[in-house]
Amino acid sequence: MLLDHFNTFADFQPVGLLLDFPMVRPEPKAEAQQSAKTGGFLPETLVETDRGFVQARDVRPGDRVYTFDGGCQEVETIRHAVPRMTTMMHVPAGALGNDSDLQLPADQMVALEIDAVERLFGLPLVLVKLISLAGHKGIKALSPERQGRIHIECAEEELIWAESGMLMQAGTGGPDGAFKELSLTETRQILASDEGRALALTGLEEKEDDFPDLLKDLLATPKAAPKAA
Repeated sequence: MLLDHFNTFADFQPVGLLLDFPMVRPEPKAEAQQSAKTGGFLPETLVETDRGFVQARDVRPGDRVYTFDGGCQEVETIRHAVPRMTTMMHVPAGALGNDSDLQLPADQMVALEIDAVERLFGLPLVLVKLISLAGHKGIKALSPERQGRIHIECAEEELIWAESGMLMQAGTGGPDGAFKELSLTETRQILASDEGRALALTGLEEKEDDFPDLLKDLLATPKAAPKAA
């Protein structure tokens, strides 16, 4: 403390210089990865165009496809993707307007048109993921597969007529989409409320309560036969 350190601050570094070159450099923020697209048409799915029904693999930008409420719309973009393995769904003929049995990916968004939808929302249809329709009109899950998808995009989100009578989503929907989308839970509740399907979906049947009915039991008790004299 009492020593004469005459050269203690001889080679000091100005504080301003340290501020210009911070000891810890901030790491660049990692960009959020975009989530993989779901849905999409399988290559062999039939899509209605102005030249008839053609497979989705043959649809090109500039073609015109028939939509639910937009008439005949021009296709602006075609995107191809091969997503991860996805559960496939068996859709029997007539279940969703299709005229033949189909196998479609479980994450495909399709239109659901039942009385409960119009009764609850005042809408002719809603969009649901195909997986949430398991058990409805014979729709069931199959083994997972990894198949290429074709994303058909018009100027706006559309519902394209496919497989003679189905309506399948083209474009990006979500909460701000053009059509109301239901979650899996909402879809199951809708199906359960429509024509009493709640019991059908669970495999149970209606039965009377098991509470005791004394009067019924009394009337049902067989009378004792009279004793022989």
